[in-house]
Amino acid sequence: MNSEVQDRLLAAVLAVMLPIARMLLRYGITYRQFADVAKTAFVREAFGETDARGRRTNASRVAVKTGISRKEVSRLRDIAGAASEQVAGRVDHSGPPARVLHSWHSDPIYLKEDGSPMPLDFEGTGPSFSSLVRAVAGDVPPGAVRAELRKAAAILETDTGQIIAAKRYYIPVNVDEKVITVLSSMMFPLAAGLDHNTNPERNVAGFIQRVAFSERLDSRLVPDFRNWSRAEAIRFIESIDDWLAKHELAQDSEIHGDRGGGTVSIGVFYYEGPTAEDVIRS
Repeated sequence: MNSEVQDRLLAAVLAVMLPIARMLLRYGITYRQFADVAKTAFVREAFGETDARGRRTNASRVAVKTGISRKEVSRLRDIAGAASEQVAGRVDHSGPPARVLHSWHSDPIYLKEDGSPMPLDFEGTGPSFSSLVRAVAGDVPPGAVRAELRKAAAILETDTGQIIAAKRYYIPVNVDEKVITVLSSMMFPLAAGLDHNTNPERNVAGFIQRVAFSERLDSRLVPDFRNWSRAEAIRFIESIDDWLAKHELAQDSEIHGDRGGGTVSIGVFYYEGPTAEDVIRS
């Protein structure tokens, strides 16, 4: 059974995960793909811990701590050396739309003589869109897959009802590179800083993590606050950037001992909307 603290922590994680799940779904990432990443993170961090004698933990203890089978823990440990090997070693957990497009572009049954995907009737005695869906997605309704691919502009439909593959990969919306940049440059430092602050064994002072908020601001003043806070945040970040630029080592300077290589950052974000508690209750 979970303690009250664990329940509250998991509830907070759920609130954080809801917008992340919404974003991942927007980019065609399935739960099982995300679960693979989460499982890898748990195993990597558990292996990084040491026991009371300072010894590295083993696969059996990692399995106990993470709840992941010892066989799977060992597999993830064995492929953790190189990112390319790790990706290659994973089972394909992409969703039915992605698998349909992949098979459509690679299975000879559904290819024309020039190697391009052939137009398909939705149903038929020969190769059809429905037979393709059944071959790679089991009992998933072909109509639902067609609707998702149509929404992603991954297929076109002719006047005669044939379905044409318009894209090779299933990505519901165009990837905004800012999403990846913000995840790595803002959300990662925020989470890593929170981990640092909650680590009782840290030997460095806690990192600043503060937020100013109000749940009682006159709604008529929200646009004013949005604009004012944006201007103030830009001014603050530019002053930080100026300080860093003034004190950074030159690009061509040699780094000796404890003088260089350290990465530091401060992030600023704006939010308006429901609280985490409101989202969980809704």
